[in-house]
Amino acid sequence: MAVVRVFEDDDYGPEYGLLVVRDPDGSEEPDDEVGLPREREQGTEPTGTFAGAGAGWLTAQAGDGCHVVRLELHDDGPPPADHADFDEVLETSYRAGSGGLSLTVLTGGVGGVDLDLGGAGDYRVRVACRRGDTEDGFGDRWLLRLWPDAAPGPPVWLARTRPAVGPGYDGWQSELGYEPMELAGIVGAAAREHGGPVTVAQLDDWGRAHLRPAGWLDAPVWPPPREPLSTGHEDLDRRNATQRAEVLARLAGQQHRLDEIAAELGVPPVRRKRDLLPLLAAAGILRPEGPGGYRAGRPARVDTVLSLPPDRVRAVQQQDARNRYGRLAEDLDAVLRWTSRLPLEVPAAELAERLLVSEAELRDGLAFAERAGLLHTDGAEPLRMWPGRRPQPAPTVPTAPKARAPRSAPARPASPSTASAAAPTLPGPAPDRNPGAGSFRLGAMVRFTGNAADDRRVRAAHPRRSRKEPAGPPFGAPPRAGVVEPDGTVLAWHDGTRVELARLGAARWSRALQTTLGVLVLGHEQPARLVSTAGEVTGFADIRTPGVLLGDGRRMAMVDSEHRRLVSRYRLRVIDLAGGPVQTMPWPHDRAIGLLGAYRDTVFFVDQQAHGVTMRWTPGAEPEPYPHPVQQIDPLTGTGGARTARGVTVVRPDGTSVTVPVDLSARLAPGGTGLWTMRSHPPALTLFPVRPEVAPQVWWLPEDSRSSPQGTYREPVWEDIEHVLFGYQPWHFPREPASGVRLSVRDGTVERLPAIGPRGRSVIFVEPLLTP
Repeated sequence: MAVVRVFEDDDYGPEYGLLVVRDPDGSEEPDDEVGLPREREQGTEPTGTFAGAGAGWLTAQAGDGCHVVRLELHDDGPPPADHADFDEVLETSYRAGSGGLSLTVLTGGVGGVDLDLGGAGDYRVRVACRRGDTEDGFGDRWLLRLWPDAAPGPPVWLARTRPAVGPGYDGWQSELGYEPMELAGIVGAAAREHGGPVTVAQLDDWGRAHLRPAGWLDAPVWPPPREPLSTGHEDLDRRNATQRAEVLARLAGQQHRLDEIAAELGVPPVRRKRDLLPLLAAAGILRPEGPGGYRAGRPARVDTVLSLPPDRVRAVQQQDARNRYGRLAEDLDAVLRWTSRLPLEVPAAELAERLLVSEAELRDGLAFAERAGLLHTDGAEPLRMWPGRRPQPAPTVPTAPKARAPRSAPARPASPSTASAAAPTLPGPAPDRNPGAGSFRLGAMVRFTGNAADDRRVRAAHPRRSRKEPAGPPFGAPPRAGVVEPDGTVLAWHDGTRVELARLGAARWSRALQTTLGVLVLGHEQPARLVSTAGEVTGFADIRTPGVLLGDGRRMAMVDSEHRRLVSRYRLRVIDLAGGPVQTMPWPHDRAIGLLGAYRDTVFFVDQQAHGVTMRWTPGAEPEPYPHPVQQIDPLTGTGGARTARGVTVVRPDGTSVTVPVDLSARLAPGGTGLWTMRSHPPALTLFPVRPEVAPQVWWLPEDSRSSPQGTYREPVWEDIEHVLFGYQPWHFPREPASGVRLSVRDGTVERLPAIGPRGRSVIFVEPLLTP
């Protein structure tokens, strides 16, 4: 047989540990003649112990790392047997709906055709994996070979090095919680690196070498959450205080449970992280060795060590069984899904050989699969297997003896005065028990009551909720710097006249920045476009990520990053939009950079490899540490903002600072004299002066009943130091067409922005150039 077509990806990163191959045009439903595969009613795609396939999908257990994946189409017949060259090999049927294959990830949907099979139909695929066989050792090597096969059949396992039965679930994680088990994992990692058991002192050194703070072992097991900072809104402050109280109550419950476990194991109570070590050793999670040394242990299942309630015992036992036999049960289910005639009749030894498991493992896997409802069997030899749960006999309904009817009294004629006032309720929606609290009704709800004798009816109408809304604020001028419409049209206004500068076409445009040379339009992973005031368009292929403008308004600083396999490279460049030379900051390529902002000619960034140290760089000089650890830079004054445990610290250019006890979501307002936050329901902008003794100013924004769950407005854009633009969320339809509102933070005046573009589609406001 010959190889017809090949596709290879040498940098494949799985999501959730799964390798995923899909049909680009969706799966094909089995036809009536063959009826294979029998897909699960839930629409799941079981992978089993190694891999699985169905109509339009194939998944495999890949784990982490960067893998090399090769897809091959062969013309006829299976490839030569080479099972000994791989760790895991499975051969299974696959049904193609469109004749193409797309190598993708679990949440990535389907892309284009990576391998053209030449047509729809049934294929056989051999999935082979060699663990750790890449040049850098960071991943596995995968080979998936397909060939036409007109007779689909059950999968067969040709090589298996990892056990089909899982290690089981000991249940300690659910009893102790994350923090104690995290410390157990740290002990295990430190012992492996040390080459033997580690003492408390060695464990402390290992933690500090891996970004743990000094004294981390003396910290509480569950540190309490900090006191919430002010949001400027009483309702939000009450909500935050309530949430903190709930967290404290949960932590108290965890501590109480930990105290119970410590008492049952006969160890001292646990308060600090170092106190966990004797408890973990008594549970068997750690193994004491030598004088004061610890290494990872092999604990018994928690229900055999601790006294647990019956429901917890059952839950732990079920999770243990699922961990051991769940994937093997999926392998058995895959055999049935690809079997043409039911029931499948096969000797146990033959089925065990097909799956490369022992007969004892097969029997345990069958028992679990039947309990899980995947299949049922008669238990005889040879095995006879059917998919799904065992049919239950129809229940028989006992016949009750006939009861003698009681003697009835003669009926009295009803008089008009004694007739019931209740009348039949007409079919329709029930009356609103709380008309003022629910949503409005499309019409008044009615019910009819009347006198049965004279058939008079009275209609009781429930009040209809009015949809009348207050008039919106007056309309004002369009955005000063212009907008970009959803179809890529760049608009500006000159002396109140709308001017169409350019048509860039519909794309994933994300931001637009005003520069001294025109409007720079940025998109997701596509070249930026500079639109001049004369309508000329210049493309910048090397600007594909957002950046910050320097003070001259014509140069942009941006960070480029390249990620290949597990190696990442970074560089910070300043690009002259007028075509001048590109300046690259001298910097080690393997150190990650986080761009913060720019003031005049200086770019501020974070050295992420040095615990977030703030740096600054002026092109033509060497980068240097900035004396203040800030996360924001005001482009007008160079003022910085830093989030701390006590609030947001505002650092002025002269080095003086003031801490405002405000929620850490607050950001610097242009000019550096205030901090601002946004709330969505109801919408408001809150402005905090950089003086803790001065109360914040809340500016409420108009809202109507048509707002989406995400709120009415998008992220605001500061038009200048006194005005903020708020665009509507996508698919928001205001009562009168408008594109958003403008807020004056000087006096709270709100005006609507003229309607721009189609209704329900958001426009991008050009962000004005704010420079000293």
